[in-house]
Amino acid sequence: MVYTPLEKSVAEADNKTGDYSKEKKKEFFDDFDSKSDYWSYRTNGMSDITYENSVIKLFMGPTEALYYSNAEIADGDFTHLPWEPCNLETKVRLLGNHFGSAGWGFWNYSMTVDGSVPIWFIYLRTNSPKYPLNGFYVQVGNTFTPIKYFNKPPLSLKIATKLLKGLIPVKFTTTSPVMQNMDLSEWHTYKMLKENNNLVFYIDDNKISTIKIPTSKYGFRADAWIDNAVFTPLKGDYARVYRHITHENREKAALEIDYIKIWL
Repeated sequence: MVYTPLEKSVAEADNKTGDYSKEKKKEFFDDFDSKSDYWSYRTNGMSDITYENSVIKLFMGPTEALYYSNAEIADGDFTHLPWEPCNLETKVRLLGNHFGSAGWGFWNYSMTVDGSVPIWFIYLRTNSPKYPLNGFYVQVGNTFTPIKYFNKPPLSLKIATKLLKGLIPVKFTTTSPVMQNMDLSEWHTYKMLKENNNLVFYIDDNKISTIKIPTSKYGFRADAWIDNAVFTPLKGDYARVYRHITHENREKAALEIDYIKIWL
């Protein structure tokens, strides 16, 4: 990865784990040529995080169905979330068709149904074709742009999306995948660019979605992860949070990241 001296200096400037600056950040770059203290590293269950050839590798699996496994890097916590919705560029590949989720982008670090606001590219896959979101998406809040389906969503979801529009919890900008033949195991460059009140999403310089910037009572952190769960609200859950639905995986899967660049 080629980088400028400014980008390199930014990558080396804030190398503290769990001791984030209380100021909002303006720019950041990491080419992952070595482990940085800037990130918080999280591993749960059967997972690992390694560095090799200027690539960070987040591994997950094999996993037992009843237990959560996750490999994740992030740059914020409850005490400080350093970003507002802004520009992000990263080069990523996803290896293994695992059951669970993976993603990269921004998140306001809330799992409550009413408070969670993700802004990211997200992979969701279960072992049941009845799960309506088996696919790869842009997600902003509860708005999705399908990039690639692993299973076609139920016809009822398509009809409801068109007829009820904003009345259902999940909203689609389109029900047709914008890059159905995309191979996630190949390296791709992912971007989100802030334009006025919108975020515009690109894959390999192909514009795929434009979504209005969401509101959040919290700031955001940069986040990338791979795990063996999808998350769903449960009927009658008085806590109103997204719960883990964990899956068995018989093989290892990996999220590999070449670089991340963020700027206002």
